[in-house]
Order: sequence, then C-alpha cells, then structure tokens
Amino acid sequence: MIIRKRQLLLATLIIALGAAVFVNWYYTKPDIASAGTDSTVSATEQDSLQGANMGDARYVNSTSVSADDVAAQAKANEYFASAKLRRQNAHDEAAEALNDIIKDSSSSADAVSDASEVLGELSKSIALESDLENLIYAKAGCENLVILNGGTAEIIVENGSLDDVSLVKIKEIAVKQTGLGVDKISITEMEY
Repeated sequence: MIIRKRQLLLATLIIALGAAVFVNWYYTKPDIASAGTDSTVSATEQDSLQGANMGDARYVNSTSVSADDVAAQAKANEYFASAKLRRQNAHDEAAEALNDIIKDSSSSADAVSDASEVLGELSKSIALESDLENLIYAKAGCENLVILNGGTAEIIVENGSLDDVSLVKIKEIAVKQTGLGVDKISITEMEY
C-alpha cells in the first residue's frame, strides 16, 4: 500500500510538471509568421557590422549626419589625442630630468630631496589628471583634457557637450578630486 501511494504521488507530480511546461510553452511560444523575418540580416548590415569595432560609437537610425559633423568630430578626436600625447611626453621628460638629479652622485642631499619631492608631486598630478578625465567622461559623457598646473585646473571639453548640467557635474568632480576652489578651475569648450 505504501508503494502505491508513492507511485500515485509521483504520477501526480509528473502530470503537474508536464502541465506547467505546456502552459509555459503556450504563453511564450514565438509567432510562426514573424519568426523567420527577424533572423535575417541584409548583406549591407553584415558589411557595416564587420567593419566596426566592438564598442565604437555609431549613429543609430540617423540619416542627418553631415560630412561636416564627421570631419569636426575627427578633428576633435585628433586634437585630444595629440594634446594627451604632448602632455604625456612633457611629463616623461620632467620625470626623466628629476630621476637624473636623484641618480647623480654629485647632486647634493638637498637637491635629491627636492627632486624626490617634486617627482612625487608630479606622479600624483599625472594620476589625478587621468582620474579626472575618466570621471568626467563617465559622468558628463564628453571627451576632455585636464591640465593641472600650479594650483589651478584647466579642463577642455569637446564642442557641443557643455551645458548647465554638465558644467555643474564637471566642476563638482574637479573640486571634489583636487580640493581646489571653484575659482581655480577653468572649463573651456573646444572651438572648431
């Protein structure tokens, strides 16, 4: 008798499971008429997808992109890339000069101490510039260049990205990260 109760319970559970699977399938089944149309991709869409890199920004459903807009964006990207490269080269040259003073055996103890201190400040400044650029890009969504120099911060943002909301966000980030006053922070929109 115990075996029959278990078998009856097991059969009931199997029927309930089958009913649940059927109900799930019934309410989530795809439409047969439209299932084949969504899965095809035209040859031009495949060509455009193959040439793009994962993560590249693209205009979606926009037919009003002019050649001038594309050229202006390319010019802005070139400016930011070359400015960051020039800044990196200047930082590298300064760090190399300071390291030469530190490694030179004829340098006085005061010169080595001063060079070590300046090198530490330079490395903090480099890290802070990078952090600020990343935070501004993440929160304001615009390409930017940060230059920290002598207790001031110069921030250059791409054209068309500076409005009241992004201006407040950028100033808030700069004040919080650098500890400088609002009057020591300058935000400029790139003109091209």
